[in-house]
Amino acid sequence: MQLNRFDLNLLIALDALLREKNVTRAAERVFVSQPAMSAALQKLRAYFNDPLLVRVGRDMELTPKGLSLVEPVHEVLLRVQATLATQPAFDPGTARRSFTLVVASSALALLVPQLLDRIVRDAPGVQCHVDSLNVTSLSRLEYGDIDLCIAIDDPQFFGQRHWPEWLRSAALRSVRWACIADRDNALVDAGLTLERYRALPHAIARAGAATEMLATQAGTAPAGLDVRATTESLLALPFMVLGTPLVASVPERLAQYFAARLPLKFVPDPQRRGEELEVVLWHKRREPDPAHAWFRQLVIDLGRAP
Repeated sequence: MQLNRFDLNLLIALDALLREKNVTRAAERVFVSQPAMSAALQKLRAYFNDPLLVRVGRDMELTPKGLSLVEPVHEVLLRVQATLATQPAFDPGTARRSFTLVVASSALALLVPQLLDRIVRDAPGVQCHVDSLNVTSLSRLEYGDIDLCIAIDDPQFFGQRHWPEWLRSAALRSVRWACIADRDNALVDAGLTLERYRALPHAIARAGAATEMLATQAGTAPAGLDVRATTESLLALPFMVLGTPLVASVPERLAQYFAARLPLKFVPDPQRRGEELEVVLWHKRREPDPAHAWFRQLVIDLGRAP
């Protein structure tokens, strides 16, 4: 690419077109009119001597040239954005910045309130956007849509065999699982056996678009369970078992949290005997940014706190 012949302002339009594969949505993404985006597409087609987007049936698809540009163009923009956003120093007391954090339901209940309390007190110009963890969160991290992601140290949750090279992580805490039930449920006690556990009526958090961390354990009904109710959120399970014969499995710290506030009890889950490791994930391109380092360390410190 000869930069003296290329309008660098077109990079933003090109990235939007490559990602959306639709002129109207690309225009909405970067807040320009549809005619302006159409004009940008014509300039890009002339520069690359390639249509970039072609109609296939009722949809638009990328040409081979367009496909080859998706990752490098977006990576260039992310690096420019990271460079421009990076300041030589970061003072949380005076800085204005926003961060996006993706968490599972357990972290939403246990960590996020503490995090927001610290931000409100120590960083009045900082905003925090909190999204729910799902199987697309790793892609969002790669594409720069989010700053941090709290998940279980298991790439299979995101459909990966291995963690990608660009990923960085820090361990937070071990996760154990517990069986929760209404406080008056006489069938759930410290002597709960695996056989009796499986025979009880269950509520489970199912895998799906809003699947939780540990989807392989919490989101899929193990063979032999008598499943009577399903939900997409672990946070709904305590309320679903309350006042019913149902039982559910949730992380032990979440069980402790709700048992202290609702007439619930919990015992070790006889089906899940191992421990998983909760981690915080981020992209390596964020590491030189002092603001990100501050936010990251705050999440790590709170996530490791007793």
